[in-house]
Amino acid sequence: MNTSLKTILIAVDFSTGSRAALEQASRLAQVHGSKLHVLHVIDAHALAAMAERRGEAFESAAQSTTEGGRKALENWLAQSSVPSGHEITLVIGVPLHEILEHTKSLGADLLVAGIAGAGENSVGAGSVSSKLARKSAAHVLLVRADQSQPFQKIVACVDFSEHAQRVLALTRELALQDHASVDFLHVWADPGSMLPVMGPFGESGLSMTNATLAPRDELTTALQTHLHEFIHSSAEGLTHLEVLHEDRKTGRGIADHAREAGADLIIIGALGRTNLRYLLLGSTVERVLMQSACSMLVVKPAEV
Repeated sequence: MNTSLKTILIAVDFSTGSRAALEQASRLAQVHGSKLHVLHVIDAHALAAMAERRGEAFESAAQSTTEGGRKALENWLAQSSVPSGHEITLVIGVPLHEILEHTKSLGADLLVAGIAGAGENSVGAGSVSSKLARKSAAHVLLVRADQSQPFQKIVACVDFSEHAQRVLALTRELALQDHASVDFLHVWADPGSMLPVMGPFGESGLSMTNATLAPRDELTTALQTHLHEFIHSSAEGLTHLEVLHEDRKTGRGIADHAREAGADLIIIGALGRTNLRYLLLGSTVERVLMQSACSMLVVKPAEV
């Protein structure tokens, strides 16, 4: 299989969500023939606090913790089907910083982590996971604790931007790999619903009666046609639906549709239609990260 995922980095912390993330990373590496790197970061601040409580020198605590941590990590990995040839790295530092630095130094194409962190919230992403999605230059797959199996239902978010083509390419790759069905989703809002209605004293501004808008059925027909043409080649041969979901807030619309459809993966571009590369993450993605109840793949641009 031709793949864009040549190097995968999985960050683990021994949590249940981390186990599911490891299963997904291992499965992806095996299917795509990717090199898998496993990273565990021992929190330097927590280690320093522990050493102080014990009256132990930091260097001594670091050595013993690193030795014990590596054995624990090897035993923990042995409980999963990790592909041969994987590499293990255990470091002491600030987890967010170390994960991002290793992603960069390895030239990883995909960073995988649990979506909820140690708290394992049922909705939304943990603080570290959200920051990884925001700051990583690599694609970021954030995995729910109950999602260790192949994906069955994918929601691919389509905003008709140039970057959306990368979303479609990865969606097709993963859907074919897992034999998953796909909802190609475009969230839209009727322009009329976005206009303020004039109050009795004209204080609300533009009157709906003065606005010239295309009829609603013409708008939806045009959007449906545009969506069909935009995703046509990517959807070929896939079990899929082409979905228009109306909501004034795109992030909320994506999260709501994913719940209604029983999706186990949302694939979304890190950049919106503005394509402003100095924005590390679009506002829509931020909202979906806060509201999503399933795993998420945040697709990064070719160059940041």
